[in-house]
Amino acid sequence: MIDTLRIESFKSITEAELHLGQVNVFIGANGSGKSNLLEALALLSAAASGKVDQSTLVWRGCRASGYYQPMFEGTDDDAETSLEASAESSSYHVNLTSLEIGRPLPWEFKAEVLSNGKRVVADRSRVKNRQGLDPEAGYAALKLAEIAPDNPASVFLKSLGAYCIYSADTPILHGWMQDPQEREPIGLGGGRLAEAVGELLASREQALALNEEFLACVGWFSAFYLTKTGDAKMLFQDRFFRKKRGAPSVLGSNDINEGVLYLAFLAVLGMHPRAPHLFAIENVDHGLNPLLAKRLMTSLSGRILSSSGKRQVFLTTHNPLVLDGLPLEDDRVRLFTVDRDNKGRSVIRRFIVTEKHRELAAKGWTLSRMWINKLIGGVPDV
Repeated sequence: MIDTLRIESFKSITEAELHLGQVNVFIGANGSGKSNLLEALALLSAAASGKVDQSTLVWRGCRASGYYQPMFEGTDDDAETSLEASAESSSYHVNLTSLEIGRPLPWEFKAEVLSNGKRVVADRSRVKNRQGLDPEAGYAALKLAEIAPDNPASVFLKSLGAYCIYSADTPILHGWMQDPQEREPIGLGGGRLAEAVGELLASREQALALNEEFLACVGWFSAFYLTKTGDAKMLFQDRFFRKKRGAPSVLGSNDINEGVLYLAFLAVLGMHPRAPHLFAIENVDHGLNPLLAKRLMTSLSGRILSSSGKRQVFLTTHNPLVLDGLPLEDDRVRLFTVDRDNKGRSVIRRFIVTEKHRELAAKGWTLSRMWINKLIGGVPDV
């Protein structure tokens, strides 16, 4: 799990240092830099895997882009992008060429250090024949072949390398389009949703938890069914429907609203044993009623915090009610505001509850009300 993340010279972020929890939520105006933050971590993930180019970034959920280096007045066109993630016993630092618009990928590694505590496991600058190294190939990823798989540095680097950004897509959730980034347990846009739900239902414990979640959140829901022939498809039983010749009337994914499908999508990421230990969800309130978004935030946070192996998630949202579902009294859950300063740069701050916030809460003010009344930050001047 990442304790500290440092970013320099990436898109709208000229400099940022974040002290993270297990559940990290980022709020801010459209265009404030929330997605850039998630993509900076994807860039670090690609570097940890040994190659940074357009395809490896898109595979992790980044937008295909030609804009990577800050273009503000006073910034250096030749500045390198610097990224570092630190955990309790390991850290990984990399400097990469900060590409100009139109310059072809891949990126070049300029500096790279993987450490296990105070012991340096891989340092690009210490290689004797440094000039012979391929600048487009990561050195730390290569050194993994020489490290025991249970070495904390190896575990940390592999966890970084598996990071990706999920962003559910309605046509993909419905099965109308194929997920371009499909993988287990579920594609970045929601592909494999039916298969993943089927895998959850195969476990009695997970099936009970999944049904309990749906029964609590969807008033008409009665039961799940999966087709047994051909491609897996989800069917939903509506408790208000009449039965047809003794069989339940069911609805297919084409008949279901996107909010219900997204509820299943979140359940997979929160419950599936093969869900990544480090991931992000863009616009976690996607297609959800505000009160449902609040409840699901509490549920998702609880699943992440109670999971084995210290899973970690990064979430962005524009829905104020999401904040009311956050158990912020738990220090493992952290809220960050993202704003643009008077020079256009992204400024990321952790929200800390003050005495003023506590006084307002005692008067009945919710966190969502404080946010839209500009008492937290991350709200545009409109």
